[in-house]
Amino acid sequence: MLQKSSLALAMLLLGSAATVSATEIAAPALEAQYAIRWAGIEVGRFQTEFRREDDRYRLSYQVTTAGPLRWITDFRSSGWATGRLGPTGVQAEQFRGQSDWGEGERFWRVAFDPAGRVTSLELDPESKADREPVPDTMMRGPDPLSLAVQAMLEATVDAPFAGQMYDGKRAISVSMSCAAEPSPIVLAALGEAPLDTLICEGDGERLAGRSKRWSDKADEQVQDRRPATIWLAPEMGGLPYWPVRIEATARFGTVTIELDSITDPAT
Repeated sequence: MLQKSSLALAMLLLGSAATVSATEIAAPALEAQYAIRWAGIEVGRFQTEFRREDDRYRLSYQVTTAGPLRWITDFRSSGWATGRLGPTGVQAEQFRGQSDWGEGERFWRVAFDPAGRVTSLELDPESKADREPVPDTMMRGPDPLSLAVQAMLEATVDAPFAGQMYDGKRAISVSMSCAAEPSPIVLAALGEAPLDTLICEGDGERLAGRSKRWSDKADEQVQDRRPATIWLAPEMGGLPYWPVRIEATARFGTVTIELDSITDPAT
């Protein structure tokens, strides 16, 4: 549960005729890979791709356990979101996700209309039975990946960012505020020279859709949790900012998600 909770916090900062395929956005992708470490030990890998062509975007992710944690659990999750970028920001269209903890695959699929209302929703039977209901008023886009794109568009030292997302299972509120001054960071994936980054604090709160199975343990884990620290590098993937490091303090140690390779066609 520690790994699951920490990944959910980070990724703040990822079948039918209506499905949008990857080939519909032919622009080259920003490809980034991250190492997930708990108390300095690598326990997972996170990969993401971002494509932007005219006013359309597609953001996808894949995460797996690694190192000693994989001896305990072989967790895999992947998903993608598509939508449009308009004058007011993102307009989410499709969101797909799936995960497997070795107990069978779970999936969630949701589509939104231009106003953010849900037009279709699919959950696997186990997930549907496990989740407390989300009120209709909270079943609105954007999805988590689209909200992450919106946060990168709005990241600034002038004003905090706040938003709400729905992934087909849960409604979650998200907030982020950034320091007034940039701070240099050195990452091997970005070269030897220090790069000025925007340092932000991000946090999230589940509003509805608690897991009946894990609700008590999940509540215990967030009692002492502090906001995550997020390092944003400027001008990547055609966006104003891109996350290159995330650090979150969990109940049993610090979890970091750090960039270790990147291919950016926009540079």
